[in-house]
Amino acid sequence: MSSIQSGSQARGLPLVRVIATGLVIIVSVFLLVYKLSDYPIPWYDEGSHLHVAKNFALHGVYADSSSEGYRPFGPAVGVGPTVMLPIAGLFSAFGVSIPLARLLIVVYSLLTLLLVYSITAKLTSWPYALLAVVILLLIPSIRYLYYSRTVVGEVPGLFFFFAGLLLWLHPRGRSVFGLVCVGILIGFATITKNQYAFFILPGLLLNWIADLFWYKRRGWRYYVIPGAIAGVMFFGWLYIVIVKLGQGGDFGENLKTLQTAGMGALIVVDGDSIPRVARLLADENTFGSLFIGAFIYSLLTSWRRDEESQQRGILAVFLFMATVLFCVSLGWDRYAFGPVALSVFFVILLIRDGVRVITADKLGVIGVMRQGKPTPALALSALLVGWLVVTVVFPLYNRYHELSTHSMHDAYQAADWIKTNISQDDLIETWEQEIGVLTDNKIHYPPQLILAYSVDAEWQGGDPVADFYDFREPAMPDYVVRGPFGAFTGIYPDDRLDDYEIVQEIGPYQIFKRLN
Repeated sequence: MSSIQSGSQARGLPLVRVIATGLVIIVSVFLLVYKLSDYPIPWYDEGSHLHVAKNFALHGVYADSSSEGYRPFGPAVGVGPTVMLPIAGLFSAFGVSIPLARLLIVVYSLLTLLLVYSITAKLTSWPYALLAVVILLLIPSIRYLYYSRTVVGEVPGLFFFFAGLLLWLHPRGRSVFGLVCVGILIGFATITKNQYAFFILPGLLLNWIADLFWYKRRGWRYYVIPGAIAGVMFFGWLYIVIVKLGQGGDFGENLKTLQTAGMGALIVVDGDSIPRVARLLADENTFGSLFIGAFIYSLLTSWRRDEESQQRGILAVFLFMATVLFCVSLGWDRYAFGPVALSVFFVILLIRDGVRVITADKLGVIGVMRQGKPTPALALSALLVGWLVVTVVFPLYNRYHELSTHSMHDAYQAADWIKTNISQDDLIETWEQEIGVLTDNKIHYPPQLILAYSVDAEWQGGDPVADFYDFREPAMPDYVVRGPFGAFTGIYPDDRLDDYEIVQEIGPYQIFKRLN
């Protein structure tokens, strides 16, 4: 009888795995593509990135642009060529379209979830690997779903980083050829999202130091080859951005402009940023209050000098460096994406090890419940089940509700009105970068450096951005479009619009026409 039951279980397990995996895939694809054009609404950052792809697709120039011509550093301030070039190819083949560009990010996201599954399965087993995918996709504070549906570099950069990690942790990743491939993949991560370079490259160095003085298992080639290749790729791309895409300007001035415009919010430690960082990491919404626990657990479980602990230690070092980088930033939730995503692996390990404690009870949880004996195993099981309900079941409904009720088309409607009612000979002034993607009108944008002044004003108590920029100089535009970003930053104050009248309002977009 027992042999029959064992055979039945052996046949049933693959079926359970197929069904569970299929459900996770269906839910993931649905959440990533459902109403893709509507959520999130097109916005400033996404528009500024898509300018580069649009210019390259239509004019063969890899640069940002404004009415006065092409501008340097737009590509580096946003995301790298691993995103821009494929989108440009899609635009060339099928026409300029924001939902079409977002499909590329969806593909990157699905591949990243596959990598998360693979890395977690290597550390634990397939049920926990599926749980890691579900947690990453559904917990609101991680914002993985949000960044997977808009053209930014967080998810594509994570894809290349995790691809490099998976190969690095695999036995095949220890050959010279494997290590070269690891370096290339990690290098792509650094040029896809340049802020990743500031924790990945130091993380490689710190991992080498840990192996030299503590683990003493893998040798210098394991770290130096990937680190050298990734470093050359990052700094090589930085050189191309400064010299080639800097349009021939002075190297020092170009570097200073790039640093101010593109990295001004990354390394900041002041009285306002430190409390913001602390609140975000310790907030009850951050990873269901488990980020701090996962961070500590990553360090505590990496001290043994065996193979399993070193694998954990490699991930723990990157988590540590990513968290340090976030702690010295302005405290934007986008900068927390890297460490929070990395901590998923240790949340799963924490859950797995907790389940081991529960199942170690000789009576089992059911037996304990029947006898009415409260034990640590019973208490831990109740905590785990309750946490999973709060972080998986409820968020699944909330994510669907969020997508199904979101139907704002203001940006598309404003662009349609502009294309219909404003001549392409008229000059439009705006800071809504998405309008330049959705229309072919002649548009002037504030210079890139103004963004740094805006960040200083909004986050560090600096002077208003309007003190540094007057849209009426050097020429009065025919129209001004003040949308959500322009209103948020206050770059177009009412007292400078005395010579204009509102001719159309569409949601948050106000369209002003100059009085003759």
